[in-house]
Amino acid sequence: MSALKSLFGQSREKIWRQLAREVGGQFLDGTVFKPSAVQARADDWIITLDTLSDPNTGSTYTRLRAPYYNPEGFRFEIYRAGFFTELWKGMGMQDIEVGHPRFDRDFVIKGNRPGRVRRLFDNREIRRLIDALPRIRLSVKAHEGMFSKFPAGMDELHFQSTGMIKDLARLRTLFELFAEVLQEVCHEGDAYEDDVRIHMRRLRAPGGQIRDRYLLWEGDEPRRDAATALGRLGDPEARSALASVLTDKDTVLVARAIEALARIGGARAIGPLVRRLGDTKAADDGRSIRDHAADALRQLGEGALGDAVLASLGGDFARLKAYGGEYREEIIEALCNSIRWRSATHPANALAEIHAVEALPRLRRILTNFGGRNPTGQAVADAIGKLESRASLPRAAQAPEVEVDTLPRAAAEPGPDRGTLPRGSTAPDGRR
Repeated sequence: MSALKSLFGQSREKIWRQLAREVGGQFLDGTVFKPSAVQARADDWIITLDTLSDPNTGSTYTRLRAPYYNPEGFRFEIYRAGFFTELWKGMGMQDIEVGHPRFDRDFVIKGNRPGRVRRLFDNREIRRLIDALPRIRLSVKAHEGMFSKFPAGMDELHFQSTGMIKDLARLRTLFELFAEVLQEVCHEGDAYEDDVRIHMRRLRAPGGQIRDRYLLWEGDEPRRDAATALGRLGDPEARSALASVLTDKDTVLVARAIEALARIGGARAIGPLVRRLGDTKAADDGRSIRDHAADALRQLGEGALGDAVLASLGGDFARLKAYGGEYREEIIEALCNSIRWRSATHPANALAEIHAVEALPRLRRILTNFGGRNPTGQAVADAIGKLESRASLPRAAQAPEVEVDTLPRAAAEPGPDRGTLPRGSTAPDGRR
């Protein structure tokens, strides 16, 4: 028998395994240093049940936790009222009344946004599940500071109780409560399949993973799903949110965001797509991001622009030099993004061919990073030389601005005003 079984007994493991089956989750075997756990997914969130031991007191606690995206910083805490509740209220520790008298009597509720707290506990199912628990202390646990494992905007729905909980019904209720509260605080109870606002929020949530003893958060798949949903819904309002993830390190997400922008369409989608023509990273289908962007531009009627940039990356500059449309800034960024250690010759030459003097500051930084003793550095150095020569050419002089009233004017009459001429002296006989 393992040390863990000796400590907690068979009944806990049996009950928690049964719980995992009932909530559609997984029982995770523990080790000496990592307790066993039950994990279940509820939409975008992972709910984790495990135990925590206090090394100072030897006490054991049962806890549930679920990280979620909380950019508004909404906080609340709820626990059953006790003997000292009225005393605390008398000391100014007022709780929030949510408008349901018996619930307000039995529970102490605190929060930083009373209106949001009332909406949360106006959910009848949440009140029912909380009321069914003999002991409850549920809160949002903030994770902030430079040593936090949580990315910005992430907090944790948290429950903790003294002792080992082996009551299957109570554990099941806790899982149901977590799922209901997460749905309410993140989506305000709305079904999100066709809600553009909710999918935009999901898209902005952090990607990657949060790990402690177990995987607590996995953000990539929900964001990918959100990008696909926004493309399906076709709302122009989603364009800026989709464009904001085009530089994400998750190439699957980037490819889906590109496809969504192509489906939504509109002139505002073109510039962000042009910038991605320099992205050589591969998506999950094996094709590069630049190929996905070029396909999207073809769908939007800008195939000639995409093809001209791609051709220049292969050494054919004629079409790009002849292109006289918009998006010069985006084209230059795409070419700069294409400069890589082993394949910079063509994009660097293309920048010189289109006289992109605007790219000089970035090219100088690239040259500093790469040095000039390799093909990439040499190509960049040559492009810098050509562009600097062009930038130093004298410009056509411009006519100076002269105040109109300083210019000579034509005389108003053929001759001078006679009244201003000197008069001769008068002769004694009266003649002049």
